[in-house]
Amino acid sequence: MKKLLLLTVFTIYTYSYAQNKGIVYYGHIESPGKGGPNGLDFNSYLIFDQNQSYYVSAKDSLENESNIESQKKKKAEGEIKQIYLGKHTLEQGKQVYYDRAKDSLWWNKKYSNEIYGKEKRVAIEWKIDPETKKIGNLLCNKATGHFRGRDYTVWFTKEIPVPFGPWKLQGLPGLILEAYDTKKELYIYFKSLEYPSKNVSVPKIKPINQGTPTNWVSIDEYKMILEKLIEKNKNKAILLGKEHGVTIKAAGMNDISTEIF
Repeated sequence: MKKLLLLTVFTIYTYSYAQNKGIVYYGHIESPGKGGPNGLDFNSYLIFDQNQSYYVSAKDSLENESNIESQKKKKAEGEIKQIYLGKHTLEQGKQVYYDRAKDSLWWNKKYSNEIYGKEKRVAIEWKIDPETKKIGNLLCNKATGHFRGRDYTVWFTKEIPVPFGPWKLQGLPGLILEAYDTKKELYIYFKSLEYPSKNVSVPKIKPINQGTPTNWVSIDEYKMILEKLIEKNKNKAILLGKEHGVTIKAAGMNDISTEIF
C-alpha cells in the first residue's frame, strides 16, 4: 500500500511537471532608433518549465541566410533606407536564461568579442489592463510596464501559469506571447506553441567556444562597456552612412543603444 501511494504521488508530480514544460516560437524584430518595426525579422523561441526559461534569437540554425539577404535588399530599396552590413546572426544566437530560484538572469551579447552578463531579475511593475484578445487559441490579457528606459505592452495568457516571457520580460501570472515598446522598435510576436511538451529541457547559456563562460560581467559593467563601444564606433557609423547616402544623427545614439540591454 505504501509503495502504491509513493508511486501515485510520483506519477502526479511527474504529470504536473510535464504540464508546465513547453516551447514558444516567436518573430523578433529589434529596430533601435528606427521609429517602428523596421529592422530584420528573426526567428526566436522560448523554452520553459516551472522553474526556468531560455530565450534565443538571431541564431544561425534558425535562419535562412538567403531570407536575411532578401530582407536587407527590400529594406534598402524601400522608403526607409538603412545600412545592413556584415553577419546578423550568431552560432549560438542571442540568449537569455532565467532561473527563478536564484532570481537571476544570464545572457550573452556579441560585439568585437563575446560578452556574458549576469544580473538580478528586475521586478517590472506591471499594470494589468481589462482588455483581452485571442492569440492563437489562447485568451490573453494586456499588461503595461516600464523597463530600462522604455514603456512596454505585453499580452500574456493565464492558461499557461508560468511567469516567463521573451527576452528579459517576465513577472506576470501567465506566459507572455507578444511584447512591444511604444514605437515597436522592439517587437516580439507569437508564431506557434508546443504545450505541454514532454520532450524539451531548458538549456543554459551556450558559449561561442566549448566550455562554460567564467567571466560574467554585471549589468553596470556591461553598460560601461557598451557606452565605450558606442563612442568608439559613432564616427565610423557616420562615415559609413555618408558612403551609402544615409544621414546618421550622432545626437542621442548613446540613449537609443543603451535602452535595450
